Amino acid sequence: MNTSADIIIIGGGPSGSSTATYLARLGYNVLVLEKEHFPREHVGESMLPFTYDLFEELGLLDEMKARFTRKPGVTFSNADASQESHWCFNRVIDGPQALSFHARRAHFDDLLLRNSEKNGATVIEGAAVTGVDFEPKGVKVTAEIDHGAPQTFEARFLVDASGQNAFVARKLGTQKPFKRLNVRQALSAHWVDTKLDDSLANGNIKIVHLGGEKLGWIWMIPIKDSLSIGVALNMSYAKQERKRLMAEHGRDGWEKALYLQEVQSSPAVMSVLEGAKMIDAVASNGDFSYYSEKKFDDQFAIVGDASGFLDPIFSSGIYLGMMSAKLVSAGIDEMLKGKGKARLEQAYKDINGGYQVVEELICTFYEPNSIAFSDITVDKNFGFRKFETAYSILHLILAGDFFKDHERYLKAIATLKSAEMIEKFKSLTGHADEAKMHEVCLMPA
Repeated sequence: MNTSADIIIIGGGPSGSSTATYLARLGYNVLVLEKEHFPREHVGESMLPFTYDLFEELGLLDEMKARFTRKPGVTFSNADASQESHWCFNRVIDGPQALSFHARRAHFDDLLLRNSEKNGATVIEGAAVTGVDFEPKGVKVTAEIDHGAPQTFEARFLVDASGQNAFVARKLGTQKPFKRLNVRQALSAHWVDTKLDDSLANGNIKIVHLGGEKLGWIWMIPIKDSLSIGVALNMSYAKQERKRLMAEHGRDGWEKALYLQEVQSSPAVMSVLEGAKMIDAVASNGDFSYYSEKKFDDQFAIVGDASGFLDPIFSSGIYLGMMSAKLVSAGIDEMLKGKGKARLEQAYKDINGGYQVVEELICTFYEPNSIAFSDITVDKNFGFRKFETAYSILHLILAGDFFKDHERYLKAIATLKSAEMIEKFKSLTGHADEAKMHEVCLMPA
């Protein structure tokens, strides 16, 4: 077994495997240490249109099209299913790039990991990293292969793509919470024999807003063999319900009971599940939103969920991770070739700006005084095209265009938080003079 490399990557998920592919293509000897054996299940099955070009760049596009469900947009629904809004990405993106994908993560992640091997990376699965030492001449990584004796691997540089394990950030003590984001509990399962409504049948992901003390949402994602349904709940509410449900269903049954309780309380979901069957056990995931204060140094860089993890409400995680992999790989290349850190520093400026835009959009979704996403619909007093034009920036953000124009996008999101600005916007969208819409920052420049 080869125990040395130019670059060691901890983690073989989308961020790690993409980084491995980019760096291997640049000529580096890349070693990926992945603690699991693929394929393995994972949450997060929906992607954004801006990943399309990355899939093409990585040589995956044809297989993605052949294997996975196409995603044209997103539908937002309120809790009682009385109001919906539909966001179609082809309103702001021309061509096939407007369609993204839904995929079982076991199949998708395995595809990306095998692609890194095809491009020259070495992958060791079942490799649980137990230690990292930064030394003057390089990095030493200790790992146990399939629970065996510890082995040491050496490299010039380390990329931490360990996901929520956040190995380096925890080691350095640089992991901090996103203070504005509540901790949430996510529960999910797959269903068959469902009765899809038009938006789901067309491939849209549907997001059902849950207000009140739940402060959460339900997702419905149509994938080729089933419908993925998950519930994200404010952790304080989940803990409250856990205490009650454990008394009735025991330690092993309360999560399923909570999941079914929330699913069955939603008219939007139950209309789809009439006669349906749940085909797997309920998966539980804690959503601990965090970021690392230190993202890179002379000997390491952090990408994907290891760098920061946000509420997955807008399906941003895979694109954030894969685009970060692309940007950071180019920066690592320049630094290791002795050309300085400027490109790596710019990469993280863009990445941090992207995280900021997504964070702001998430906070807006949960903010009780903000406009509800399900209420952003076409008003009969002004035309469909004017509506689409006025909200084009929000379409672009939802599609994944959040690595550039950060300040302008943040201004656009801010207009949804003020009743005064919302009313101003409503009046301007019905105005014949489209130039005046610029005043509320919702139109492209």
